Amino acid sequence: MKLKLGSLCLIFFLTVMIGLTGCTSVQDVIFDSVQPEDSMMDETPVKFILLIDYPEGGKDAYIAWVQSVAATLQAPEEVSRIRSYDNQDQTMSPHRLVEWDFDSFLDLASYMNRPEIAEILGDIPNHSSKAYAHTFIQRSDYAQTDESNWPVKGVLLVDYPLGGKQAYLDWVESNSATLVGPPQLKAIASYDNYYGESPHRLVTFEYASEEDATTYEELEEIMAIEEELDVYAGSSVLHTFILRSDYINE
Repeated sequence: MKLKLGSLCLIFFLTVMIGLTGCTSVQDVIFDSVQPEDSMMDETPVKFILLIDYPEGGKDAYIAWVQSVAATLQAPEEVSRIRSYDNQDQTMSPHRLVEWDFDSFLDLASYMNRPEIAEILGDIPNHSSKAYAHTFIQRSDYAQTDESNWPVKGVLLVDYPLGGKQAYLDWVESNSATLVGPPQLKAIASYDNYYGESPHRLVTFEYASEEDATTYEELEEIMAIEEELDVYAGSSVLHTFILRSDYINE
C-alpha cells in the first residue's frame, strides 16, 4: 500500500508536468523516474529540490507568482519547511534553488497528492524556462546540521564514478572532520539521490555571510579536499545561493 501511494504521487506529478511541457518547445523539465525501495519510505528524512532558470527578463514575474502561491505551498502539515535561494551569480544556471524538507517519503507523497499542490507545481513550466526536480534522502556523513536560516548556502552536486560509490564514501568519512572544523561553516549535510539518478549526491554548506563562504573555500585544507574531489567523483559542480524570504514562515 505504501509503494502504491508513492507511485501514484509520482505518476500524477509527472503526468501534470509532461502534459504542460508538451504544449511548448521552450520548457525543459526533468524528473527522476525510478521507483525507490519500499523499505526506504518510512522514517528517512527527504529533501525535494527544484533547480530553476527564470525566463529571460521574467524574474520579477516569477517572484510575483511565487508570492501568490507561497502560503498554499507552506500550509500542508506534511512539509517540514520550504526555503528558496537565488544563485549568487545570476548569469549561471540554475538561477534559483527551492527545497522542501519532509520527514519521510510518505509525507512527500501525501503532500504532492494534494490537488492544490499538484496544480501549483504543474504550473511551474509556465513561469520558468527550465525546472529540474530531484528527490534526495539524508545521509549521516556529517553531524553539523543546524537548520537555522543561514543566509548563504553552498550546493555541491556530485555524480559517483562507475563502480566508485563506496570509494567516494570512504574518502568522505576520512575528511568529514576537516570539513566540519572551520568556524565559518555553520551547517553541512549530505544526501543521496532517492532514485539513483544524476546527480547522485547533494552536499549543502551553510554560512552566516558571503565573506564566511569565501574564507572557508579558500582555506588550504578545504582547497586540498576540493582537489581530491576530482579523483573520487565522476563529476561535480558547486553553486553558492543566497537565501530569499519567499517561504520563511516561522
